[in-house]
Amino acid sequence: MLKLVDVVSGYTDVNIIQGVSMEVNKNEIVTIIGPNGSGKSTLMKTIFGLVELRNGRILFDGSDISQLRTDKIVRKGIGYVPQERNVFPSLTVLENLEIGAFIRRDRFKEGLEEVFNIFPELKKKSAQKVGTMSGGEQKMVAVGRALILMPTLLLLDEPSSGLSPKLRDVLFKKIVDINELGTSLMIVEQNARMALSVSRRGYVLEMGKKRFEGEGKSLLANEEVKRLYLGG
Repeated sequence: MLKLVDVVSGYTDVNIIQGVSMEVNKNEIVTIIGPNGSGKSTLMKTIFGLVELRNGRILFDGSDISQLRTDKIVRKGIGYVPQERNVFPSLTVLENLEIGAFIRRDRFKEGLEEVFNIFPELKKKSAQKVGTMSGGEQKMVAVGRALILMPTLLLLDEPSSGLSPKLRDVLFKKIVDINELGTSLMIVEQNARMALSVSRRGYVLEMGKKRFEGEGKSLLANEEVKRLYLGG
């Protein structure tokens, strides 16, 4: 479904991502882990057209999307939830979801039904301003807004950041639910154990380069990965 081939990207004159190749297959959850500053979020922004791709190719469903604008990438079927500033706090839940569908209004009604099936809590609070909601509820709004166009691939950047252990567990259960409904996911996550435990496969980035790859369970069992990235 998604294939990165020797991707190089970065800011100003610095290459943050240095020749990374990886893929996400249909119906997979794939997690990217690694230390802070390894380029995980930059890679995700590169896929979504927010950071300049300087070399390599990005393929999605067999089409080269390397030079597409972000709105065209969304139309292709990719959704993205950034780590921060991912909701409009002064707007209601419903208004946030409506913004997510602004380029495809024809899909809003069907998408809204799907979002409310996954997050029934949001349906009950559709008229509430998002800024008055808990951190966990705001995360659900952010994910819901990205899902409103029913993408076939969803990119999640640090979905559990700032959440309590209880809310984190709830959110990862929702991530599994989303996957089971047919959406593939690529996740960047600091809570590596939790993310890899629900992932079919995973990658480890370090200094902008891919250091390890494998099935989620095998990475969790890898002694070097445990020592370097999972706290022993």
